Amino acid sequence: MELREKCGVFGIYSPDEQIFPYLYWGMLAQNHRGHQSHGFATYNNGLEFYTELGLIPPIKEPGKESRVKQLPGNIGIANVRYTTSGSNEYAALCYDAMPILSVGESRSLVLSFNGNIVNVRELQEKVGVNKDTSDSHALAALIVKKLEETGSLPKAVTELMQVVDGAYSITSILDDGTLFAFKDPWGIKPLCYGFSDGKYAFSSESTGLAINGIEWQRELRPGELLVVKDGMMSQVQAFPSKEQAFCAFEYAYFSRPDSRFNGKYVYEVRRDLGAALARIYKDKVDRCDVVVCLPESANDAAYGFHEASGLRWEMALRRHRYVSQRAFITDGVDRQSVIYRKLNILAPKIVGKRIAVVDDSIVRGDTMRGNIKRLRDAGAREVHLFISYPKIIGPCFYGIDMSTYSELIGARMNSEEMAEELGADSVNYMPIDEYIKETGMRRDQLCIGCISNKYPTPTADNIASDIREELAKGGEEKGRAYE
Repeated sequence: MELREKCGVFGIYSPDEQIFPYLYWGMLAQNHRGHQSHGFATYNNGLEFYTELGLIPPIKEPGKESRVKQLPGNIGIANVRYTTSGSNEYAALCYDAMPILSVGESRSLVLSFNGNIVNVRELQEKVGVNKDTSDSHALAALIVKKLEETGSLPKAVTELMQVVDGAYSITSILDDGTLFAFKDPWGIKPLCYGFSDGKYAFSSESTGLAINGIEWQRELRPGELLVVKDGMMSQVQAFPSKEQAFCAFEYAYFSRPDSRFNGKYVYEVRRDLGAALARIYKDKVDRCDVVVCLPESANDAAYGFHEASGLRWEMALRRHRYVSQRAFITDGVDRQSVIYRKLNILAPKIVGKRIAVVDDSIVRGDTMRGNIKRLRDAGAREVHLFISYPKIIGPCFYGIDMSTYSELIGARMNSEEMAEELGADSVNYMPIDEYIKETGMRRDQLCIGCISNKYPTPTADNIASDIREELAKGGEEKGRAYE
């Protein structure tokens, strides 16, 4: 499966040292959240920033100058990005790369953003930014506008939360060196903070803190604003918390296995999901000879499946680690070529075997269809799919690149139809209630819109309902509904 997520953010204040190394390693630990662009910004008696396309490069390369501009200052933010708002054209990718600078009449800021704004067109009109740009420009401009109107950062963030529908976890620096971070009132996207030796840091995932030796404290609460100024941090509940709606997909796919949410490491949840699949589908498991998985996000689920089922786990599918191209950015023959080259199959391990294939999810089905064909060609006698995330039946409005019903194989087919379409002997999904149970969270604490068609924010829920009604009448989708 190939998907892209909106991005990852990081921010840090240190009282007495240059913070660029912390920014660099904090983002490198989260580069899986965004491959299209990266960027850094610092405060050093003024705001400085730069952005580049592509993965974060090495700081030093033998015989070459560093491709990373190491910005000075003891306050900074950083970002890695994928496009789920705005254009994929080269010029737009450069312009929309974050952190972005927004300059008002009397105030300015740099901003790093993870999420997606559903009522983006309304906001773009409100603040007068170009509709061809990403939603991050509208958000940054709105904060500056409200800050100039109210003279208060907490009031500016409160007023922003009153009019913005969507998911947003943000780190930002004002033109006076104030570092701040906040989450939307539903807490859809992850954002935690840490503190060590006078340093305050914010990170999409706890791994960004751990790699820097900064002690994790907790996740930011929905609607919470944390402000670091002159070495002190203050907390403001900028907006009354809605029912928490943390993105359920973080557990199955996006987050690193060594990150933790709600007191549990992600790998523990994935392992338990795999074990649950083996228990729930025991009749199918009994037909299988061996377990394999599609690396690497399904490795932990496959281990749990192996433990609970007693089947031998063969690491017969190996990822080519340095093939970094993503299948979703290419079309036709090139797309299939990338999919083929990303995975190597150890054919002797599966010849004549009935195999249980564990994976985290099926979105469009293209990658899975190609991999099943390769498994058949390599000699697999039967192929049974065990999917640790429930069937995806609806688009995501909050920053995952699956924005239409028409692209989702699960929105069009039941499990039997999918098995035939993909070339599998069976497709076995994790039930929603069991998935929720294994996360350790409650249903009313998770966003499960893509697997339930019930979205936490009102604009997204209304848009999804309107699209389903239009499709039922024979209509067609015309791209991202929120744009």
